[in-house]
Amino acid sequence: MTLPRPQRIFPLSAPGSLLKSFAAPAPRTRGIETGQDTSYLAMVRTLPCLKCGMEPSEAAHVRFASAAFGKASGMQKKPDDSYAVPLCAGCHRLDRDAQHSRSEKLFWHQLGINPLIVAGELYAKRGDLVAMRAVVMVTIAGRGKV
Repeated sequence: MTLPRPQRIFPLSAPGSLLKSFAAPAPRTRGIETGQDTSYLAMVRTLPCLKCGMEPSEAAHVRFASAAFGKASGMQKKPDDSYAVPLCAGCHRLDRDAQHSRSEKLFWHQLGINPLIVAGELYAKRGDLVAMRAVVMVTIAGRGKV
């Protein structure tokens, strides 16, 4: 009794043709499609700090996730520039109680500000520095009044 001969499922390929080829990775694109907006960040840097009111400030990105605002987060992943708010260097990263020195949610909670609301309002007014400044001033004046 002879057994049936095995049949090929795929056609024959030339030797080495199925190996992965080395190609340099495509360069990363920069710009609005990747969530980067350098002109907007430059405007945010001219605004007063949300905590102490000092000018000029740095563009501090809000990193924590929020399902209510449709914002995702990830380790080592920089948020879109639309989530940037003004904080001076001390309040952002240098002081003992700075945003990056402790829990970010605790920082904003103790300040009495929802940074995602502020970021959304600022980004909606982008291009109009007077309107953006008004958003910051109203936010500073209303801190803790929730």
